[in-house]
Amino acid sequence: MTVITTLFAARHTVHVTDSLITSRRMDGTKEPLEWEKTKIVPVPAFRGAVVYWGLAQLGGWSTLEWLQARRAEADRFPFPEAFAQDLARRLEAELSRMTFTVETDKGIGLHFTAYERIEDRWIPELFLVSNWGDPTYTFLRPTGVGCSREAHHIVSGQDPDPSDAIPERRRLVAQHLNRGGWIWYNNGDPVLFNGAANTILSMLETFAKRRVLAPIFDTDAFIRLTQAPVEFVSRVQQDFCAAGQRLVGGRIHNLAISDAGDYTSTSGDEP
Repeated sequence: MTVITTLFAARHTVHVTDSLITSRRMDGTKEPLEWEKTKIVPVPAFRGAVVYWGLAQLGGWSTLEWLQARRAEADRFPFPEAFAQDLARRLEAELSRMTFTVETDKGIGLHFTAYERIEDRWIPELFLVSNWGDPTYTFLRPTGVGCSREAHHIVSGQDPDPSDAIPERRRLVAQHLNRGGWIWYNNGDPVLFNGAANTILSMLETFAKRRVLAPIFDTDAFIRLTQAPVEFVSRVQQDFCAAGQRLVGGRIHNLAISDAGDYTSTSGDEP
């Protein structure tokens, strides 16, 4: 597994992931396979990026390499949703050719973010491409890999719906962000991540009440904010997980994308 998170602000999208990849030993413990490689693939064709959690590799197949190959084809799609739906279809085809000892080892998810031109503005969207059945990661969707829009769902609290693509709902997302709201989305270990993120946000609220909060509207500040919970979960697992049970760790990667299509990373993940 892993921890990945995506933050939308008024002018920025930020992705952060850890790097740890593990395999399951016969005794149920985890064997570390990778501590350094990124899980973020920039997609400049749509002012976006795609990030993965869950299945990372099997035999000679690599999720990172597969996504990098798909990224090279992105500019042949007319708009981001078409690319996201193609990712879902082709990922399901890839998985159907593989053999897994445990069915849930097939579990995988992608965050694909992009900016869409709606009337006179660029509005961010997160396409969730996944075959997980729910956030507990204990079962898979019977219909295989699906694709859904998530931005309006998160802002409104309503279930994802195909109509979330209509301009009216996309404008609601932009209005939320332009009022200073954020959209924060995470997968991999939401229980641990949410605990860390809520603690950090509570501290920021306390700083604000004390009038000691520094401005947090520039790119570097949003990167630090998005990265902080991932670093916290990684450090706690490093210090307190039993031997062979750690699932989050290694080098932390980040990538910020502005609505103008500019990429910034303090971990070397720029395209």
